[in-house]
Amino acid sequence: MRHRTGRPLAAAGFATLVLMAAPVAQAASPTSEGRAEWRGWLSDSAGGLRDGAERAIILGGALLYQNRHTVAGLTLGCLAGGAVGATGAVAAGAATGGAALPATGPAAALGCALGAAAGGAMGRPLDRPME
Repeated sequence: MRHRTGRPLAAAGFATLVLMAAPVAQAASPTSEGRAEWRGWLSDSAGGLRDGAERAIILGGALLYQNRHTVAGLTLGCLAGGAVGATGAVAAGAATGGAALPATGPAAALGCALGAAAGGAMGRPLDRPME
């Protein structure tokens, strides 16, 4: 069974970049005195940026909804694994009189990575029940 997590995420990232790189209308518009007035990036005269941002938000929300169990598994796995790694390193530090305490950060990072991998693997089949 082959998982294709990278393809939808890469496609969403590419689509977001394309939408955000769309040409932006001029943000300044002439006033009655002939001067340009600044109205902000998301004003009516900068409609291209607003439309691109709205499309990116909708696309990101749809992608997150389709992969919600995987994202939740990654997040919860990272939190649990990091806590276990840090707790183990602190316990080793207490047992060695503080000599193992510098290993707390790397142990928490490794626990986070391993927990995220396990949580993502558990959440992925829930997102793709027909595969």
